[in-house]
Amino acid sequence: MADVMANKEQISALVDGEIQDKVLLEQLSDDQELADTFGRYHLYGDALRNDLPQDIQLDVSDNIAMALASEPSLVSAPATQPPLADAAPVDMHAQAQSAKVVRPRFGKVSPMLRYIGQFAVAASVSAAVIVGVQQYSQQDLQSPVLNTIPLNGGAAPVSLNYQTQSPQQVSEQTRLEQQRRIHELLMDHELQQRLRHSER
Repeated sequence: MADVMANKEQISALVDGEIQDKVLLEQLSDDQELADTFGRYHLYGDALRNDLPQDIQLDVSDNIAMALASEPSLVSAPATQPPLADAAPVDMHAQAQSAKVVRPRFGKVSPMLRYIGQFAVAASVSAAVIVGVQQYSQQDLQSPVLNTIPLNGGAAPVSLNYQTQSPQQVSEQTRLEQQRRIHELLMDHELQQRLRHSER
């Protein structure tokens, strides 16, 4: 085993151009396994350098022949003897029942059921695509149910008697609030101006 590994390391070094050994070259010509290893190592190197030829000649016929030879042969059922002319006729259905041949279940499914199954799969995929496209095509359209900000701009108490204000009343209130705020700012500005003049 150690000798085989040493030979493979020497073959690798020979392929890489690190050594030149005439004895190893003679062993390659005598031993088919070493020659195959030498060829594989060259193929590996070509693959790593991207120098692979267009057509790679791989001879796997020996491996296939060995696999076929090692595979057990199939034994067929014994042939039935033809009925004799003077014997009673043989019931083929009874013979088939006695043989107890196991057939796969999917062979018994009628073609109609297969078509229905295929149609069901196609319909499911189509429905999933349609729903996905509809969900994807909506661009930030929020449902009013999921909208947490009230439409009138403020929270309103829940009551049967509550009456909402019209948009005109809301805009009037905001306008008055803005005017009051501006007036306060102007008054503050005048006060600061007076303080500055009094300091001088």
